[in-house]
Parts: sequence; structure tokens; C-alpha cells
Amino acid sequence: MLAKTPFLLLCLCFSLGILVSASIDIAPGSVALGFALLPLAALAYAFRRQHLPVFLLLSLVILMGFLRHEYWKQAHLRQPHQHFLPLRSDTLTVMLHSLEKRSRLRAEAELREIVRNGRRALLAGRIVLDFPYRYDESLEPGQILIITDAMLELPPGPRNPGQFDYRRYLEGQGIAAVCRVSDPRQIGMAGHGGNFSPEYRLFYPLRRKLQQIIHRHLPEPGAGFLQALLLGVRSGLSPGTREDFQHAGVMHVLAISGLHVGFVAVIFHLLLSFLPLYFKTRNWLIMVLLLGYMFLTGATPPVVRATLMGCFYFLAINLERRGSVYNYLFAAGFLILLCQPQQLFWVGFQFSFTAVLSIVYFYRKLQPPAAAVLRRIRKAPLRWRLEKWLMAPFLVSLAAQIGTLPLAVHYFQLFSLVAFFLNLIVIPLVGVIVSAGFLFLLLGTLSNVLAGILAAFLDLLIRLLVLLVQQAAALPFAYLHILHFGWMEMAVYFSLIFLLLYWRRRPLRTVFSVISLVGMMLAAALQWGGDPALDLIVIDVGQGDSALLTTPRGKSVLIDTGPASRYGNAADAAIIPVLRRLGRRKIDYLFISHPHLDHLGGTFRLLRYAAVDSVFLPPTPPGFHWNDTLLQVLQERQIPHRLLNAGERVIIDGETRIYVLNPLPAGLDSIAAPGHDLNNHSLVLLCKHRDQTILFTGDAETEAEHLLLGWGDILRSEVLKVGHHGSITSSGSEFLARIRPRYATVSVGKKNRFKHPSPQVIRRLQQSGARVLRTDRDAAVWLRCRDGRWEQVQWKH
Repeated sequence: MLAKTPFLLLCLCFSLGILVSASIDIAPGSVALGFALLPLAALAYAFRRQHLPVFLLLSLVILMGFLRHEYWKQAHLRQPHQHFLPLRSDTLTVMLHSLEKRSRLRAEAELREIVRNGRRALLAGRIVLDFPYRYDESLEPGQILIITDAMLELPPGPRNPGQFDYRRYLEGQGIAAVCRVSDPRQIGMAGHGGNFSPEYRLFYPLRRKLQQIIHRHLPEPGAGFLQALLLGVRSGLSPGTREDFQHAGVMHVLAISGLHVGFVAVIFHLLLSFLPLYFKTRNWLIMVLLLGYMFLTGATPPVVRATLMGCFYFLAINLERRGSVYNYLFAAGFLILLCQPQQLFWVGFQFSFTAVLSIVYFYRKLQPPAAAVLRRIRKAPLRWRLEKWLMAPFLVSLAAQIGTLPLAVHYFQLFSLVAFFLNLIVIPLVGVIVSAGFLFLLLGTLSNVLAGILAAFLDLLIRLLVLLVQQAAALPFAYLHILHFGWMEMAVYFSLIFLLLYWRRRPLRTVFSVISLVGMMLAAALQWGGDPALDLIVIDVGQGDSALLTTPRGKSVLIDTGPASRYGNAADAAIIPVLRRLGRRKIDYLFISHPHLDHLGGTFRLLRYAAVDSVFLPPTPPGFHWNDTLLQVLQERQIPHRLLNAGERVIIDGETRIYVLNPLPAGLDSIAAPGHDLNNHSLVLLCKHRDQTILFTGDAETEAEHLLLGWGDILRSEVLKVGHHGSITSSGSEFLARIRPRYATVSVGKKNRFKHPSPQVIRRLQQSGARVLRTDRDAAVWLRCRDGRWEQVQWKH
């Protein structure tokens, strides 16, 4: 097989070199010397001499992969200015590379020049440029901008356990800095710098022209959907549509991939077949058109892979050579990694190559058992139709799912149960939409009447497709959330797959059985190993509050859910990632300290994600919008809820109790009185676990603290969640003296407009002997208590 697929070993060895470069940070010269000497010293004894040139060649390819990735890191991630970030400049000159519009305009830009303290310096590398909200100037790739008073910063890293690592993502794209522009007056235009770029001068204008044709004839959401299918522009897709397609397991049709390139290749072949062309000439034209379509759609990894494989296929026909699909695949991978070695770590690259490899390999393995099933059907015509129109597409879908399932679960914690069958309908329907879509774009340049007729047909098909996917995603058990699936689980999964495929081969059956058993035992040991502990995570939700408490007996308590706005909410951004990191989709007890939006804003989204057993709130008179809305939602969802007053308690488990210290029942009427607000009516909760105590004070201020002093020594706590984000109106000296905390956590947003926390409050906390931990500086604070000893968990490492 290796003789027919030489690129298999070349691609794998080149990838190994890239992995070595990404994993360790050593001088490239040392590695080069080691690779030059080790094969001569070791491999000459391990293998026969006639194999030595092969191993030397493969060692050289590994070295090439290593050096290629090192060169890429040097060019993109090791620029001199990156050592001085954050870096403020008088002016910053950049050239726009790509634009994306969602809640705000965002661009990828190439650095050109910086002026700082009157001194000018040339820069290199790429940055992400965030424009002000509602910035509506007409921009396009290739434009040069001069930004005054610009601040270059490191991309933000994860602020909570399990949160998306934006910094690592951008570094994988070769971007090591971001610049956020807050005022449109900072931006100045300075001409166009992409005079000789095909992307800026040809493909981007053509893409915009085609988008205008689509939006002229199709209403939303059909227009946004069609431009995603044909042009790879997904900014017009709503978050709800993306979520439905992801849950239904057909998200792949929304990204330009091999499926779309295959449809396009067939369309080009059919169109050119009407011309009196020699077949080799036709194949050359198809290759040129495919390459043009690749650049038109942005040259994403799946499109590049599919285009290169298609070109190799037509090239082999022209050269009258028989090719191997494996060789096409790995040759495409080798060329892509040679040009952009960082793509090895891109999710799109991994999904694309895994899907094709899985289809090619598993389809043939699945055919014999499928044929055995079909042979039981006695009527030959029916058997033939089932095999051609049903069984073959089903096997292709199943083969692709077998390979990509581990990646989907690993990256998205999602396994769709309806995808196997839904793809049988969705893929042909997408094929019709893509074919009709290209005809529509052609007619759009010739006749508005004909284009309008076809647009109505396309809009109907798109609505049908979206409705079908929505209904499938809404089915009970349409998908499963699998919250932990690492490399060990992947090894067990593939061992079980190969065990089924090679069950009749005894040696292989033994090998895969042993691997499966050992892997399952190790996975179980890692999952359940270690002593249980009490964990408190003060979640970084920005300017708001949310804290998650998990007990050694497995109970989960969430106190507040952070803020929400039209730009997002704390549940999606912070709380749900933390729950996924901990492998949880259930909240046993949810406490809302008071109905201010920065404390309950994420509740509504959280209730759609996690099962919540019980909700506890302070009694609040009618008329407070968010409180009334929340109570209505709880009643509609039939979630048990209870209003708490001082003196009550909630039993969490046999070792954990929560005692309510505030509000007093008599204080309800005072909320509407002048000078009073909901802050002093917050739930103040004392969590008692064995002999350890945690005090949660909500937004309680000095007025409530004076009342709380009446509880005396009961207030003594090891951990204090500081009230009202460290405001000057809270955390009085007498109150802190009664608590005497070892740890004081302040939940507060970075650079918030309230200037929280107050320096005076921080001094008081420090004078009380507490170690102060702040979410604006420390990100999420994770404290763990085991056997009466508290420690801070370094979750970022």
C-alpha cells in the first residue's frame, strides 16, 4: 500500500515535525543536528542497511516539518513588538485583510507602521481590529487605516475553567495582538494597499457583487443561508440556525466543504460537456474553475483540501495514470501544511481530512454486512433500488460519522442521534439548492425577472430545509451532550470500532480487546480517582455575581447567574463552560440573591441548558420586571421555587447546610421607601460544610451589615464573598472583624464604570487578615477545601 501512497508517510512525518515544534521550545539548530546524527547512529543497527535511505528521508521530512513550523512561529508569533504588549501608540498604520460583521465589525489586519513618542518604526505581523459598535463606514480588504491613540494588547485568555481560549485560537491563526477602537474619530483612511492582490482586486469585489445579487432577490433568512452555502459567508446565519444545525448533526452543510466542491465540480463538468472540447482541455478548465471557486469562497481548509483532491483526480486522468484516493488526500494535506503548517491544529482541517479518510476506509468495511442484509430481500428490483438510493448514501453518512464523532464530541461535547438518517434527506436537498443557486447567480447578472422566479423557488427550498432541521433538532433525544471525551476515550472508541470490524481475525481481536479494556480501566480511574472535596468557583462574569459550589457528595449549588445584555449573557460566556468543564448538566439548587440584572441575567439561558431542581429567591413585591419575569418562567417550566427569609435553612446533603441570614421578613415594605433598594434585601447565605463556613453576601450594603451583626459569632467564616462588588458602601470594618475571613473574593468586571472595588474596601479586607482575590485581576477564583484545608486551584495550567 505504501508504494501506491507515498504521500501518506510524507504527510504523517511532516505532521510529526510540526507537532514536535508546537510541543517543545528548543533551538532549531539543536534539533537539526540531532536529526542528522540519530538516524545514522540508531537506525543503522535497528534495520537492514537497504532501508537506511528511507528512514533518513523520513527523518529529513520530520525535520522539514519542524523547521517549517518554527519559521512560521518566528514570522507570526515572535515579532519584537510582541514583547512589549500592551503597547500604546500615537498612530498605528494597518492594512485590512478580512472583514466580519456580527454584533460589531471585526477585521483581521496586517501591521505596517507605528509612531510612538514621535518615533516611527516598521512593524510586521497580523492583529485583530475591533471597531466601535454601530461603526458603519464602508470598508474593504486592502484598505490602509491610520488609527490614532491605538492600544495593542495581548488577546484575552480564558477567564473561567472550560471557557474558549481566544488567545490560543488567535495564536493558531498567526495573530498575537488585538486592538480595540472605541471612538470612530480615531480611524483615518489612507488609500489602498492591495493593488496587486487577486483577493483584493478580483475575488473580494466578485464576492460582494454576488452577495448583492443574493440580497436583492431573496429575503432574510434565505439570503444569509444561500450566501453561506455558495460563498462561504456565514455572517448572515442566526445563532439559532447554527445551533439547530449543530444539534441535528448537519452543521457540515453550512460550511463550504468537499460536499459543495463536489457539487460544483459536477456542475462545471456538465456545463463544459456541451462545448466541443477535448476531454483533457475540459479537465484543465475544470481545475482552473475549481481553483477560482476555492479563492472566491475564502480558501478555507475543507475547500482547499477538496479542490486539491479534485485537481489531482483530473490531473491523473490527463496523465493517464491510476491514482489512489489515499494518495490524493495525503498529497493535499502535505501541500496545505507545507504552505500553512498551523492548519494542523485547526478544527476545520481535522474534520475535513478525518471525514474523507473515514468515508474511504469505513465505507468498504461496511459494505459486506450491508450487502448481507440486502440479500434477504428476494425482489431484485427493490433490492437494487434500496442499495442505490438508500443503502449507499446511508453507509457514506455512517462512515463519515464514525470518523468525525470523536472530534465532534471532543470539541463540541455533542453527539447527534438523528444525523445518520437526516443526512439522507439534507444532502440531496443541499445539492439541489447549490445547483439552483449557481443558476440563480448566473441569471442574476442577465435577467432580474428570471432570477426573481428562481429566487422564490430557492427561498421555498431553504425554508423547507431549515424547518426540517429545526424539527429534527427539537425531537426528544435528538442529540446527547457528552461532557468529557479525551484522548483516552478516543482510543477506547476506535479500539471498539476495530474490534467489531476485525472480530473474525483472532490476533487483531485480542489486541483491540486488550486496548479497549485497559483504556476503559484507565479512563474510569482518571474519572473517579482522587479524594472528593468541597469546591467553590467564583465565576468571572464581568460586572456581576455568580458562584458555583460543589460538595463531595456530588451536589451542585449555584448562587446568582451574572449579567445579560443584547451582546450576550453570562450563562453562555462563563457559567455553561464551567459546568461543561466539571461534567455537569444539572444544578441541584439555584439561589438568586436579588432581582438585579447583574445577578439573574443568565438565568433564562441557563434554564434552557441545565436541569435545575430547585430555585430560591428573596421575597420581592410585584412590579420588579426581572423578578416577575423569572417567576413566570419558573411557573411555566414547573420548576419548584421558594421564597426565603432570615432564619430559614436549606439542607444540601448530609454534610452541607445553607442558613439564610437576610432578608428579614419585616423589611419587605421598606424596599419601595426612599433611600432603600433591593441591595439590602439580598439573600445573605451562610454555607456550613462540616466545620467550614462560607458567607455569601449578595449586594448587601452597610445598612444590611448592621442587621447582620446581630447574628454574632455565627458570621465567622473561612471564605467571604464580598458584598456589592467591593463597593465603598459595603464591607464595613466592624462587619469584617466579626467574620475574620481567610479568603475574600470580589466579583467585579475589568475597567468597570463604577470604579469597583473601592481601594478603602480592599485595605479593610487586607487589614482583617484576608487574602483578597478579584475576578478582574485573577479571573475565576477556584477554592478547594479537603480535610479542613483550603487551597487555590491553579486551573489555568
